[in-house]
Amino acid sequence: MKETLIVYGTRYGATVETCAVIQKILEKEYNQHVEIWNLENWHSCPELDDYDNIIIGSGIKYGDWTKNARKYLEKDFASKKVAVFVSSVYAGETEQHDEAYQKYVVDVLAENPQLKPVSMAAFGGRIPKEELPNFAEAKLLIRLPEYQYDNRNWEVIEQWAHELGKLFNEE
Repeated sequence: MKETLIVYGTRYGATVETCAVIQKILEKEYNQHVEIWNLENWHSCPELDDYDNIIIGSGIKYGDWTKNARKYLEKDFASKKVAVFVSSVYAGETEQHDEAYQKYVVDVLAENPQLKPVSMAAFGGRIPKEELPNFAEAKLLIRLPEYQYDNRNWEVIEQWAHELGKLFNEE
């Protein structure tokens, strides 16, 4: 059984929920043992030696990764299959997805050339209602449910999890 570690940084909870969906698919359909770790506690994060695969996820707020998730990218992932994703409301908007992917994934990973991910993704995100006035000023398209703005596409997230399952099981 392959061992997979998912580490994440989140601000509004969208990233950890995405991690949970990925975990469920990898465990049930690809025979992976998956642990999820919040990088708020990155000093006590498990050693990489115990894992075959690493998934790094970060929420994006005002154009930035969470501090500890960004720092985690600097680790030595030699001999590991690594995948990276972000949760960003901008990436969840069709017209802005490619720009968000470039800025928050491709450009950030270019700063860490030692990291060679097998897969990268940018998914939609979530903003709680109390934060929406700040984002509305940034001219973000607002489709406000009663409690929050959430533009994650669960089918896309699940497809990516299946892609990872296949990649992680390759020898």
